[in-house]
Amino acid sequence: MSWLTVVNPVPSPSTSLGVIDPSPAVLQEFGEFRYSQAIVNDFSRLRLFSNLVEPKSAAELAAAKNCEFLVNAGFYDISNQHLGWFQVNGRELSPKQNNRLFDGYLSITSGAAEIGFAPRPAADFGLQSGPVLVFDANPLKLTIKDAQPRRRMAAAITQDEQLIFLVILSPQSDYSGPLLADTPRIVLSINQDIVAAINLDGGSASAFITPEVNLPEYQPIGGYFCYTKL
Repeated sequence: MSWLTVVNPVPSPSTSLGVIDPSPAVLQEFGEFRYSQAIVNDFSRLRLFSNLVEPKSAAELAAAKNCEFLVNAGFYDISNQHLGWFQVNGRELSPKQNNRLFDGYLSITSGAAEIGFAPRPAADFGLQSGPVLVFDANPLKLTIKDAQPRRRMAAAITQDEQLIFLVILSPQSDYSGPLLADTPRIVLSINQDIVAAINLDGGSASAFITPEVNLPEYQPIGGYFCYTKL
């Protein structure tokens, strides 16, 4: 969804989205929130796709692309354009933007992932998103005006250069979660091996689908990572 649009938490989606309701038992508890992680063990199985032209549900995409897990990507605007840099198979679909909120980049090149404040032009896959939550193993202080508790999605890199995706949400609502300003500290507390992390689109336009967890979107996702099955 566009970050310019405020979307309030909504009821759990019906089975019309094509997925079952999530099972709270498979989500880990952390303080007042729940979370789950999806780990990339083989970069050759990871792909990034846009979903802005004839968008489909995350469940349909996961089935069509044979995804072992699917996680939404970055943000898009009210004109259905990616907000900032978006690169697929080495081809730039959207150029970078100067944006104080979307200040970070996730670049995947030759079997390695990098989170930083500049894109890798030669990346196989990459996107602009933000804000950066953790850098050099330190949680960053976010001076932003965001008073909306939303489900948070993040991509992170650990000390051993492993890429993981996280979802953090409230026990009361699948589309609610921590304040954005609190998310850096929460991410690093969940996994203290994280050295860098970046915020992805969250709230009702986010999806996190694994063999154990089904957290579908309520509004279309603009892009997604697919970790393909063997």
